[in-house]
Formats: sequence, C-alpha cells, structure tokens
Amino acid sequence: MQYRYLFQPWYVNGHFVKNRVMCAPMVFGAVVQHPEAAPRAYRKIEGAAKGGAGIVCVGETSVNSTDAERIPFEPIDFAHPSGKHFEAIKRYSDLIKKHGAVALIELSHAGGEKDPLPGHPNPWGPTSFIRKDGQQVDAMDPAMMKKVRDDFATAALYMKAAGFDGVLLHAGHGWLLSQFLSPLWNKRDDEYGGSLENRARFPLAVFKAVRDAVGPRFLLEARVSGRDGVPGGIEADEVGRFVHMLEGIADTAHVSNGIYTHPVVTNQFSSMYAAHGCNVEPAATIKSHTAMPVGVVGGINSPELAETILAQGKADYIVFGRQMIADPELPNKARTGREKEIRRCIRCYKCFPGSPEAGYETEPDDEPMFMKVGSCTINPRANLPVAPEEMPRPTESRKVLIVGGGAAGMQAAITAADRGHRVTLVERSSELGGILKFTDRDVDKADLRDFKDLLVYETGIRDIKVRLNTPATAETIAQEVPDAVILAVGSSPVVPPIKGIENAIPALAVYDDDAVLAQRVVMVGGGLVGCETGLHLAKSGHEVTVVEMLPRAANESYGMYREALLLEMQKAGMRIITSAKCTEIARSGVQIEREDATQEWFEADAVVYALGMRPNATEDLQTALGSIPYVKIGDCVRAAKVDAAIKEGFLAAMDIL
Repeated sequence: MQYRYLFQPWYVNGHFVKNRVMCAPMVFGAVVQHPEAAPRAYRKIEGAAKGGAGIVCVGETSVNSTDAERIPFEPIDFAHPSGKHFEAIKRYSDLIKKHGAVALIELSHAGGEKDPLPGHPNPWGPTSFIRKDGQQVDAMDPAMMKKVRDDFATAALYMKAAGFDGVLLHAGHGWLLSQFLSPLWNKRDDEYGGSLENRARFPLAVFKAVRDAVGPRFLLEARVSGRDGVPGGIEADEVGRFVHMLEGIADTAHVSNGIYTHPVVTNQFSSMYAAHGCNVEPAATIKSHTAMPVGVVGGINSPELAETILAQGKADYIVFGRQMIADPELPNKARTGREKEIRRCIRCYKCFPGSPEAGYETEPDDEPMFMKVGSCTINPRANLPVAPEEMPRPTESRKVLIVGGGAAGMQAAITAADRGHRVTLVERSSELGGILKFTDRDVDKADLRDFKDLLVYETGIRDIKVRLNTPATAETIAQEVPDAVILAVGSSPVVPPIKGIENAIPALAVYDDDAVLAQRVVMVGGGLVGCETGLHLAKSGHEVTVVEMLPRAANESYGMYREALLLEMQKAGMRIITSAKCTEIARSGVQIEREDATQEWFEADAVVYALGMRPNATEDLQTALGSIPYVKIGDCVRAAKVDAAIKEGFLAAMDIL
C-alpha cells in the first residue's frame, strides 16, 4: 500500500482504530438544537466517518451554559442523560460508529474569552484583568475551580452514556485550561501560578476528575496548542512537559497551535500564506517528551504530506481539520489509489467566516454565523440545506451543452456527467480554466491552482465532450441540438473612464507572458483582485502602492481571509492608500484625489487597474437558443468569488431533470 503509515491500524486504550486519520472537532456539539442546523451537522459528522476517518470528533461542546459557553444554545442538563438534547447528541455517536470510526466529542470552557450573556457572570480566568474590549475577567477561586472540575466530569459521563468512545478536553487555543498553562494569562502567585508545575495543577486536576468519573477504558484526548504564538506565551517545550504529566491520565495528545483571539497571526487557523503542516515541528517537540501517541493538525491537505509526517516519526496520527470539509472522502480516495481526485483545502476560511480579532463580519445576509460554519469554496456539497442524494434524480439522460470552461462551467459539466447526462462543453480559448488560469503564475495561489487543475482533470476522466477553440454561436447550438444549456461565459475587466486609462493595464494582464513591469507599480483599485495581484507583484520584487476609493482595502473580503491578506501585504512592504480616487493616469504615474479634495501625484514605472469585472454578454446566445431551456451561472450573472461559481455550477447541473 502506498500509504502504509497512514493506513496502519492501531489500538489506543483498548479501542481499535482502523487508520491514523482523525477528523478534527469542527461541528458545534449543541448546534443540533437548531432545527435548520441539525441535518447539516449530522451530514458533516457522518460524512467524515463514511469517508474513512478512523476517529471522528464532534466539536465544541461547552461544559455548562453559564461560565463556560461561548456560543449560546439551549442549556443541556449534563447531570441527567435523557431527553431530546441527549438523543440529539447521541445521534452523533451513532452516526460515527455506524461507519466503523471511533467517536469522540470535544468538551470545552471558554474561560476569559467568553462573552457574558445577560444574567451570566463575568468571564472566569486564572487572573483578574480587563480585556481590550473593556470586559472584566474574574480570577477563579477554589470554589470556581471545583465547579469547573465537576462540570467537566459530569459532561464526560453524559457523553459516555450517549455512546461516545471518549472525550477530547480542550486545553489549547487560549481557552480556560490553556490560560492556566500559559504565562501569558496566568499571573497567579499561589500554588496555581509561577512554575509550569504550578500552572499545570488546575488543568491536571480537571483531567484527573474526568478520568476518575469515566473509568479506565474511556478514551481521553488532550487538545493542546504547540505554542501560543505571541510574545510571553507558552512554547512547545513546556507544552511537551505538560503532556508528559498527563501520562497515565490521558491517552492521546492532539497538537494544534495559537490562540483564539489571534487566529491568523498565531496559525490557530493557518492561512494560504502559511506552510502546509505548520504545526509539525511543535508536535515533534512535544512528542519527544512523551510516550503518549501524539497527533497533529494544521494545514495538512494531502495524504502525501500526512504519510511523510508519520514516516518521519514526528507524529503518530494525523488530524485533518478543514480538509475534511473540502473533501471528507480523502481517506477512502487515498486508500483506493484515487489521490488525484481529492479536493484539497485551499485555506480560504469560507468554512469559518469570522474572525475574533477582526470582528465577525460575514457575507451580507441574515443567516446566523454558526449556520455558515462548514461551507466550502471548493466542495459544493458542503453545508447544503438538503443532502444531494435527497435531491430529485433525472428522469432521463439529457443532452447538455455547457458554454464556458471556467470553474463554473467545469463544475457544471462534472456534476451533469455524474448525473448521467450527455455533456458537451465548449470553450472559446485553447485550454480550460477560465479566469483561474492566472493561478499558474501567482506566487500565493498554488492551492487554488491545484484546484483548477483538479477540475480540468475531473472533466477529462469523465465522458464529457470538450471542444476547445470553439466560440459558442448559433451554429454551435444547431450542431449540438441540446436539451438544456448552461451559460458560464465569465466576465471581463471593467475599463474605467479615467483620463489616460490607455496608459494602464488590467490586473489579470500582469500574469501574461509579455507583461513587462518595471520597479514601481501603482495599483488603481484596492478591492480583493487589486490587493491579491498587488501582493503577487510585491513578492515578485516590485514596489507596490495600492489606491482604493473606499475607507478600507479588500472591502468585499471578510473575516480571517481579509485579515491574513492585509497582514501579508504589510509583510511585503506594500503601501495602501484608502479613501482616495485616481483622477488621471500617465506613463510616469497617477494623480489621486483625497477625501478633502487635495491632489497628489505618485510616480510609477507601470500602472495597473483592478476596478471590477463586467459580466460577458449572452443576449445573442439567448436569442439563438430559442425555446431551449437555459440557465446562466457564475461571473456572467455577476462577478463573484470562486465559491459562488462552484456552487452555482453544481446546483445548475442538479436542476437538470
């Protein structure tokens, strides 16, 4: 077998695990109380187990609804394992074990990071302090500590009754147990502060209370951060010493990284700008301190990397997080030699659309944030309101014509072919890929390029007739005589009415073979495309100034992705000017106008513009189609991001019956 380490079975505390793949906790345990969220949550959890993971862990479940809870759901009476909430939680374990996986659930306490609800106490932590947002955090006294210990133990017993094989105790990410461990938060001068032995005293007491409650054969996993990732925080060596202290109490340790309040800069959620496997070395350090099996999570999106980590002895099992949303079938595909078909996570943060640091900005709709968790740019099946297999099946095989070989068109073709339709895809250029062809040259878009290449590959291995160098015309339609048509003809750059615009080039043109740009570049337009293209130029050795009319750059982006992008732009030394418009472009620079009407001249060796995309016209095609049913998808409807193109392509094909 190619992945002999990854698919090596093992036993942990008497429990058989069929491979070294664990699905990280990513689905809020209590979200099943929400009637619309419940089906989605169950599908995500079952999908990971069905996809071949050896261990599947249900995510964040607060041990009480007063001092521990970060996201308010209906209180669960953990002291009495019965009733509707118990049955809802139990269904998780049933679905996981149904597919031969070991079932865990994460128990957590937010500690000082909790946002108090009306009638609830101030957040609790090891030390009293006032947060940046002005919220008072109260130092825990012995009575508070006893309550938390008991709450963890009671919740663990509840989960044991619900059929879980074990629990994961969250001792990382700057939450309560890690707050006690870390000198960043723990400033106590009693027996719970100072030395590592003292800082570890309360977390160890919690783990021991859980072990005493559940007995010796119930699995107990510790989730730790390899390092806090900020000055004054805990480092891997001390974390390793703490994990060593857990021997004989816990069974495994799963190494993540960073802290909840700074998820991007500390790699709690690694961005596309971070190395894959960014937590491997801290995990290896921790593993050197303990005989306990150590797992690692963080930017691992391929079986090849997972196998290498295991083969090098830097971890004993691999924890896949967001990758299991991008493709829960990764284990099965790798095991059966279908690695090329794996949709590999691009770390765009679509699945976790907020940022504790930058604010929980989301796309402009009324859907609660927790309902968005688990969506995915590259997996259109993720987080749908209904399961794809429950959607109506085609009544017969249709002849489907798809116009446009970009992301939307290729996804539509793949889905339509999988549904049994006879598919022809026509593309006016000499290759598939559409606008994503720029990823072949962008220095930061290797993962997105891999996805584009995957779409091309998936199109090629199916019975799809691809006609390149074929503009869609009335003659094309007449030749194909389709039963249904999907128009995915994309968009083109908006050419703004700025004096001297002929002296500038559109953003995507910088990736062309003949694009020769000198040292100083001014990017007119600081939306997402302008910022990303400007970043590519900056990393390619250019001095880049971005001019944006709005008060902030990358305005149409949000959450952790925007945070990561701006951080990377800062690292690259880019100059960003907001609340300013370009009034004139010359060969030697640009004239801008500030909000107060003052004018400034910026010298440049080249000027690039990124001021939006305009949908390509489809009126002639629509006329030629006559009575043939059609649908428009992707950028030819409105210029949007890759996630919209993929989802629209998928749904359009699913609607052909």
